[in-house]
Amino acid sequence: MKTNWIIEKENIKLRDKLSKSLNISPITAQILLNRGIENETEANIFLNCTLFDLPSPYLMKGMDIAIERIKKGLNENEKMAIYGDYDVDGVTSTALLYNFLKDINANVTYYNPDRLKEGYGINFNAVKKLAEDGVTLIISGDCGITAVNEVEQAKELGVEFIVTDHHKPPEELPQAVSVLNPKLKDCKYPAKEIVGVGVIFNLVIALRRALRDEGFFKNGEPNLGDYLDLVALGTVADCAPLLDVNRILVKEGIKRMQNPKRIGLQALKEASSVKGEVTSYDLGFKFGPRINASGRMSTADNAVKLFISNDLEDAREIAKGLNKENTNRQGTEAGIIKEAVSQLESNPDIIGSNCIVLASRNWHPGIIGIVASRIVERYEKPTMLIAIGEDGVGKGSGRSVDGVNIYAALSECRDLFLQFGGHELAAGLSIREENIEKFRAMFDKALESNKEQYEHKLNIDCSVELELITDSLIDELDLLAPYGIGNPEPVLLSEQIEVISQQIFKDKHLGFKVKQGGKFYDAIWFNLKEPTTLPDKIDMVFTPEFNKWNGNKKIRLRVRDVSW
Repeated sequence: MKTNWIIEKENIKLRDKLSKSLNISPITAQILLNRGIENETEANIFLNCTLFDLPSPYLMKGMDIAIERIKKGLNENEKMAIYGDYDVDGVTSTALLYNFLKDINANVTYYNPDRLKEGYGINFNAVKKLAEDGVTLIISGDCGITAVNEVEQAKELGVEFIVTDHHKPPEELPQAVSVLNPKLKDCKYPAKEIVGVGVIFNLVIALRRALRDEGFFKNGEPNLGDYLDLVALGTVADCAPLLDVNRILVKEGIKRMQNPKRIGLQALKEASSVKGEVTSYDLGFKFGPRINASGRMSTADNAVKLFISNDLEDAREIAKGLNKENTNRQGTEAGIIKEAVSQLESNPDIIGSNCIVLASRNWHPGIIGIVASRIVERYEKPTMLIAIGEDGVGKGSGRSVDGVNIYAALSECRDLFLQFGGHELAAGLSIREENIEKFRAMFDKALESNKEQYEHKLNIDCSVELELITDSLIDELDLLAPYGIGNPEPVLLSEQIEVISQQIFKDKHLGFKVKQGGKFYDAIWFNLKEPTTLPDKIDMVFTPEFNKWNGNKKIRLRVRDVSW
């Protein structure tokens, strides 16, 4: 499918004003405008934000009550448990709070459910087991907002709950001691898009402050900056927008990952072959998948152990195990992709429809979400993959394309589901096998009005002459990092570029030299779908960067697309 290039509209007057007042390039100023930053104050905060710009954690509804309950637990040496989800956000939430409470000598344990056996959220049998082990206070991490029945049942066992979550609250909330969630209607905490580990970090900030005010720390207090690596990892891996508070947390967390104090992160960097500098890309595509593989393939316990370990050799063994699980996950993923594509290619009716719905009894339910993303990338249509269990119940995981609300479309099919949930771009469901064909037809009809949204688009920040791409510009653009959802990498367009030479690498990467206005640049186009030979002149969309090796760095243009 041909890509539609969309160049952002220039606001020359505002761009030049911002450029002059901040002493930055007009290119950088235009990119800031494209990100919705339209005045000097906003731009200064965006470019120079620090931890001092974080809002007070006490703006979060219920924070004062939660702190008082935890202080009571500390004073009475109650046994507490952290109940975290099995994904990266849940793992980092669990590890952060566990490490902090251990650092202040609390009586604490943790629990992360088995994805396949227990499923998402609070499991009462797990709560019962924790109660039998003497736990009287459970603090959830990245889950619990829907656990109305489980929290009530826990009370009968003498166990109280503090729920910390970031998912959309239902109409009825669990009657916990406190519910911390920035998305609560009457919560005044301004950063509504923080993830579970962000909520936990706020809890820890508030708790340390309260304990400090009471003279709790006789021999020094924990440095909360040491926990920001976990906050950054959980935030990026959970696909949160990297703006406002999330931007500060990730920016500061990545700083601490360059030479990490945390033993587990050292081991994870080694296992992921990440040396020295860490980027948000590493968090999302190297660290995150290894942590997620643990929860997808078995349990998240080893991932938590990695981040609470104080022994480097032990941490290295755990990281190697996570690497192995990730490799197994990749193998399982490849098998599912192969079968899914085979189903598609043998059924032209599905390819010609408004959506893709596939099902199999051979698929691992923990992997189908990743595969659904791959299918969307390839076919550019909303996709739902369903793994059918031995009981005839299918667990489905779906992904959508930009501009098409998969949750809204699924809502029109809700009568066919046992359960469903999600948001605009990703959703999950459970359905009986005999209803899958009905669902495919109904889902296709629900998406009928969205056909025009399936066009692949590439947003371009501005057009530039290549001679403007200098070392100083790339250094300046680096101030916009970390990049991610809500703050994508800069994407520039240069037209009528001369192609001087070109060469294919590893059968899928195209390296070439380009020239414009007497200046020469190296360009690289990664992961071509098919071999390509460029003509002598092209229009090129790219991201400028430094190619670093052996202590040297040179400007390189990382190509997004070309046209001629």
